[in-house]
Amino acid sequence: MSLPDTIKHPETFLKSPAACFDGVFDWSWTQGCFGTGNIKPMDFDGVVERKGNFLIFETKGIGVPIPTGQMFTYESAYRLGVFTIVFIEGKANPEKAKVWCQQGFKGSVKMLEHKETDAARMKSFVSDWYKFADTNKAERVDITFLNKKITILDETFEYLKTDIESIVSRLGGAVKWNSK
Repeated sequence: MSLPDTIKHPETFLKSPAACFDGVFDWSWTQGCFGTGNIKPMDFDGVVERKGNFLIFETKGIGVPIPTGQMFTYESAYRLGVFTIVFIEGKANPEKAKVWCQQGFKGSVKMLEHKETDAARMKSFVSDWYKFADTNKAERVDITFLNKKITILDETFEYLKTDIESIVSRLGGAVKWNSK
């Protein structure tokens, strides 16, 4: 099977396909869509939603670090207060785990650093999370702050654009803005 270059560890990928694996999608067409950085789409290895509460699983081989950009995504999701995130090391069975519990959930596993675990312990944790999620409907996440930040950024950009045009004009030049 030919794999796209967006898969960083092809040997490991082929040894442990995701749950309900239905093939490989080539995301390379998104290159250049996210500004000048090296941003690429990521996946969650497992996601469960119950009454507005989310349980995310991220699995890696033993000692394999989570890429920085992916960690930024997990941290942002976690701060919303409705995500419990389980980082599991071990592809065949959980061998080590680290858990970030969402607000209000007091799971049976408290691990802020990877600690040894097994399938039975993780099963107990997931069952506890489900009981919590089933009886604690999550409040709707307020994302209006994003609109406020976008408005502020738009206003700042317009101000800076005007400032730059004025300076360039005084220097005898002209500015041509890219409409992207």
